[in-house]
Amino acid sequence: MYVDVHTHLTHEAFAADQSAVIERAILAGVSAIVVNGLDPVSNRQVLAMAERFSAVKPALGIYPVDAVCGLLPTDFPLKVEVFDVDAEIDFIASNAQAGRLAAIGECGLDGHWLAADTFAEQERVFGRLIDVAQTYDLPLIIHTRKLEQRAIDILRERKVKKVNFHCFGGRTKLAQVCAESDGWYFSIPANATVNEAFRKMLTTLPVERILTETDAPYLPPRKGERNEPANVVGTIDILAHQRGWSHEQAAKQVWSNYQDLFGKRWSL
Repeated sequence: MYVDVHTHLTHEAFAADQSAVIERAILAGVSAIVVNGLDPVSNRQVLAMAERFSAVKPALGIYPVDAVCGLLPTDFPLKVEVFDVDAEIDFIASNAQAGRLAAIGECGLDGHWLAADTFAEQERVFGRLIDVAQTYDLPLIIHTRKLEQRAIDILRERKVKKVNFHCFGGRTKLAQVCAESDGWYFSIPANATVNEAFRKMLTTLPVERILTETDAPYLPPRKGERNEPANVVGTIDILAHQRGWSHEQAAKQVWSNYQDLFGKRWSL
């Protein structure tokens, strides 16, 4: 049994064959596909998808760029719709209270696309989403591009226990400390085939803190292709090779890790 804890099947890249992609993943043995929301539109699409497919586990969040939609300049390079961020957090909280969510995410901090004048608002929104996750005992799926240490400091200050860093871009040694000392998880994307840092994390992180993801349609195992959840199987192959394990042993370990973080309800 395999798991993809971070994917974006609401992306327009899947508009023509979303159902086929999910069915292909299920046929490959992917029993849990945690689809992450980013904004009001994708959050509602995630909920609708989870109603249709039992393998889809819904995570609702607000991407850091969207979290500061009202502060972005008119020439911002990404297309971002303006919406009531606090109303959306309330919507996420209501679904968490109703027991509909497997996790809160994607959420966190971004220093790649966003300038320092947005950091205070990013942190405010991140803090509110942390509150939701802690109130309803849900994992947080974290984006920390170029602001890894600040996100870690906030999580430690808030004593957050259930954390998964998606596609962690900070130093491998920092990830090691967080996994060992804080008990946090790190999901490794399918492009570990070509990314040395992710292969190193598969080798050195505590095995009990490793998860698999795709971030589909991004970060494919082969450049130029569209990524999809079935590709987590290949990451298990890499984990097994790096550890000198059988494929079955590696798959079983990651599935157990997923159950530990998300709870057995979301592995049925």
